[in-house]
Order: sequence, then C-alpha cells, then structure tokens
Amino acid sequence: MAASKLTFNFLLLNFLASLLIPEISLCDHSRQPKRDVVMFLFGDSIFDAGNNNYINNISVSYRANYWPYGETFFHFPTGRFTDGRLIVDFIATKIGLPFVPPYLQPGINFTNGVNFASAGAGVFPVANPEVISLRMQLSNFKNVAISMEEQNGDKEAKKLLSQAVYATCVGANDYSYFVDNYPNATQLEQDEFVNNMVGNLTAFVKELYNLGARKFAILNVGPRGCQPAARQSKELRGDECDEVSMEMIKKHNSAASKAIKELESKLSGFKYSIVDFYTILLDMIKHPKDYGFKESRYSCCGHGMYNAAHCGIEPYKLCKNPSEYLFFDGWHPTENGYRILADLFWNGKPSIAAPYNLRQLFDLESTPHHHFIRKNMKFPHDE
Repeated sequence: MAASKLTFNFLLLNFLASLLIPEISLCDHSRQPKRDVVMFLFGDSIFDAGNNNYINNISVSYRANYWPYGETFFHFPTGRFTDGRLIVDFIATKIGLPFVPPYLQPGINFTNGVNFASAGAGVFPVANPEVISLRMQLSNFKNVAISMEEQNGDKEAKKLLSQAVYATCVGANDYSYFVDNYPNATQLEQDEFVNNMVGNLTAFVKELYNLGARKFAILNVGPRGCQPAARQSKELRGDECDEVSMEMIKKHNSAASKAIKELESKLSGFKYSIVDFYTILLDMIKHPKDYGFKESRYSCCGHGMYNAAHCGIEPYKLCKNPSEYLFFDGWHPTENGYRILADLFWNGKPSIAAPYNLRQLFDLESTPHHHFIRKNMKFPHDE
C-alpha cells in the first residue's frame, strides 16, 4: 500500500472530523447516532480494557494498572496499555455506546457488550499461560451467551447476538513466543506454525458463528518486528526490523484473509471486515510525520535504546507530550495513534478494511441463527 494513499486518507478524515465531530467526553455519548448494535471484543493488549487487573499472581508486565498508563484521558490507570483510549473505545463512541466493560470487572451487565481481551494473550495458551487465552475467552463468551438467553429469552438473545459485532485482534504474542523460543526453526517449521495459527483462528470464528455471531471485525496481526520493543530487544539500528517475525506475520495475514473469505461462501449470513492493521501501522512507523507524529522509533514511556522497556517501572523516562509519539510504550500506540487508527478503520477504503469498513459493518442487518445455545458446545483444539 503506497504511503501517499494512506496519508491522503488520514488527512481527509482529519479534515472532515474537524468540521463535523466535536470533542466527546467519557460520559456524553449523545452526540453520535445510536446504533442498535453491541460489541464483543476478543484478543490481546490492543483491546484489553482491564481484564488483567483482576487476575491474581500475574506478572506486572501484563498489567497496566499503574502510572503513567491512563494519564492523558482518564487521568488514572485503567488497565489499558496506553495513555488513554483504545481503538475499541473510539469505535464505541462512534456507535453511541459507553466503553465496553472488561468481562472480569465486578458488577457489569451485558447491555453494551463485553470485552474479553487479555493483554499477553495468544491463539495458543502456551504463548502466555498467565493470562486469558483465546480459547478461554471463547469459553467466557459462551457463559455470557447462555446468560443472555436466560435473561432475555431465546428469540431476543438470538437477535442481540446476531446483530452484534465480534471484533478480534490476536496473534502477535504467538509469533513473539515462537521466534523467541525457536530461533533456529526451519522454514518448514515456521510454515507449519503459521498454518496451525490460521487453522485455530478460523475454528474460533466458526465457533462464534455457531453461538449466534454473524458480523466479524478482524484486525490482522500488526508489524511486531518493527515496533520499538522488538527493535530494542534485538539491538537493531536504523530502519532494521526483526525480519523473521515480519515474514511469518505477513504469511499469516495473507492465509488468514483467504480462510476468512472462504467462510463467507460456507456460512449463511456470515459478514466480515478484515482490517489491515499491519500495513497501516507499518506505514505510520515509516512515515510518522505524514500522520502528525514527531517520533515513531522511540516510545514515550520506558527506558533503554529506544525507551521501549518497562514503562512505569523505575528507572523509566516519560515524554512531555504523548500525542507527538506514535508509541506510548514499546509495544502499544498512544491514544493519538489509536485515534488515527480508529478513524481509518471506521471510514477506510477497501485497501484499509474490506469488504466492509467498520462503519459499513455495523450498519449491516443480520438474520438471527436458528440454533439453541448448547451448554455442551465444543471448542477448537489448540494444543
């Protein structure tokens, strides 16, 4: 994707936003049209809004419930790995919803959906046994679906589940695990891992479909090998990236896109948006000034060669203005970075999100499924 095309999209969206979209506070969602759609969110730290806050005996590396996380918007740490809001928070505002609450947060209801994502999570539990794997997130959703049926009745539950949007961002931690633990893997072993990843991701989508899901927003795996923490850990200079992980992720994204597209012809009523997180974030890294950033190689918070390690853990340095940086810590964009990504995903052309952008996906009507939610539903094998 050419940088000029992405830049034009970004500048056009920013211009229109400055004319039409006023600042929206945390408590005021009335300025956006209310869509009768909720969100169910799955994945890792790109989406996690605080689930890991409630996991006992978890490493501090997988929590963001300490300063300076949350400093820009909330003014206190919420468990989000950034200085403010996430992509999914901006999308919630666009559809007129409050921010979708974490599944483990005490006292939540399911009125506006549920966020099941867990920082550090992977498709495979072995990627990080401390956190909530994709398989366990699916199990948690099953519990919510059963509760919705019990509370609202079968007909209404089917309607709610079929109209909801199911957003997923997962896979980066799996590839980090593989590259770090199998540095001498052969090409055949790398390709086998990619195939297993895509197979399990596809099985996950199918299981959600069997539980009533019809509309899927899938962010492909981002350019992890070019992010500040990856470059710092391998002491890469200039524009160097970890090419092994980048090549595996590119293969994954291509194969996953084809696999999801094939589901459309096999599953009645199946609608989806594949969002090219990889290409857009990589373009932002390579051309930060085109998106209004002064810095993309160094993160705002941390320490080390690229200020990319252990944000919030002494000794660390914190920049004065996070909005000037693409990355807040070594792995995660700033709120400003997430805002730009959300705008592009929402109104993007097919080169960014296809066959629908997120706005179009939310506006689609779906037909409720005709199966009861079964308490003995089987889940994909992910060993």
